[in-house]
Amino acid sequence: MYPMPVRYKSEEKVGHLLKWAAGWGDEFPGESLWSYSLRLGGSHALLNGWLKNPKLLSALTQEERNMLSEARRRASNARRGALASAGG
Repeated sequence: MYPMPVRYKSEEKVGHLLKWAAGWGDEFPGESLWSYSLRLGGSHALLNGWLKNPKLLSALTQEERNMLSEARRRASNARRGALASAGG
């Protein structure tokens, strides 16, 4: 039997996006979008889809959008660094 997909309200989606972004602080690397999405019980692309949802993003303040943008930049840089050090 397959698990039922989890449905999140808009407020919950925003909360998870901001929690993920807050994990990418100045002093330590955060969790990948892929990993966080799987922990929520969704597919690996769950948060990525939320980040591309204009209706959801319009509910954020400019500061929150900036925080998400910076977290995505840091996550991308961390992934590139990990791939480079692994030789891929």
